[in-house]
Amino acid sequence: MNEITIVFSKKMKMSDLIDADYKLLLLLSKLKIRLGFGEKSVEAVCEEIGFDADCFIFLANFHACRPVSNIHEIFNQLPLSPFLHYLNSSHEYFLENRLPNIRRKLDMVYSEQEQDMKTLVMNFFDNYVKEVNEHMKYEDEVAFPYIRSLLSRTQETVYSIDVFEERHNDIEEKMKDLKHILMKYVPGMKDQKLITNILMELYMCQDDLQAHTFIEEELIIPRVKSIENK
Repeated sequence: MNEITIVFSKKMKMSDLIDADYKLLLLLSKLKIRLGFGEKSVEAVCEEIGFDADCFIFLANFHACRPVSNIHEIFNQLPLSPFLHYLNSSHEYFLENRLPNIRRKLDMVYSEQEQDMKTLVMNFFDNYVKEVNEHMKYEDEVAFPYIRSLLSRTQETVYSIDVFEERHNDIEEKMKDLKHILMKYVPGMKDQKLITNILMELYMCQDDLQAHTFIEEELIIPRVKSIENK
């Protein structure tokens, strides 16, 4: 269980932060923070990678599912650029690590007698990955550069965050469909332990994508609208 009595702060040791909630290892991975930080504080580790420590603590609380009172007010007091960097890094993590790892395991789970089902599931998964890739590529190449240009006051293109909001599709739905296919309608697979592992990864990936979507839709978009109105 999370040790809610521990208050996350940038002065605490990074190792103590991870001990308080091991799920934060994923946050380190996304931000490419290497293990082996010894007795260094959160602030010192963040300084080494050039990431704002207050933004890191905000993300740590968020990912550890700790209640953040006045979340919008606190978020609006923090610099926006580190969150864009975090989202870019998260895209890279999903596309280069998590989704390929799930695919590799899916490729191993079917017997010789289940090749038709394997083809069906792999095609479904590959189409899903293509959709996620297009979704994240648009954000990396269009939406986020636009936001950065607003922040730096160099914005020249005719664009609005409303366009991003309108086309911000739900990329978690197909993952739910894949989970249900594997769990309900694919009997007799040769390796039940492996398919259980895959399902666990899919559930964790779905939770992670939901958190990702919340940051974009509930925090980033309203703040950018406010900047545009000014």
